[in-house]
Amino acid sequence: MPDIKIYVVCPICQGSGESGLPATDCYHCGGSGRMVSGELDLLNVFNSFEVLECLDATEHAALTDTQKDGILHLLACGLVDLNDGKAGKVRLWSWFGAESTTVANLTALIG
Repeated sequence: MPDIKIYVVCPICQGSGESGLPATDCYHCGGSGRMVSGELDLLNVFNSFEVLECLDATEHAALTDTQKDGILHLLACGLVDLNDGKAGKVRLWSWFGAESTTVANLTALIG
C-alpha cells in the first residue's frame, strides 16, 4: 500500500509559498504552499477554494439552479476528489462539459 498523506494549506504563507519582503520561499513549507497533515496521500483531492478558483463565472451562471446547488454541496465538503470515477469529477465534468474552460482549469489543477 502506498504512503497516503493529507495535504493542508500552510498556515504561515496561506498557500502562497512565499514569506517575507522581499518574497522568499516560506520557511515552514519550503515554498510549496502545502503541508502534510496525516498519513493518507490523497492524490487529486483538492481544497474547495482551489476548485472554486477553477470555475469560470460565465459558465457557472449558465448552469441550472440544481447544478449550482450541486456545486455548492461539493464545495461545502471542504475537499473535492477529482480522481477518475469519483462523484466530484464526474459531476463537474458532466455539468460543465469536457470542452469548457472550467474543465480545462480543473485538468490543469490535477496536472
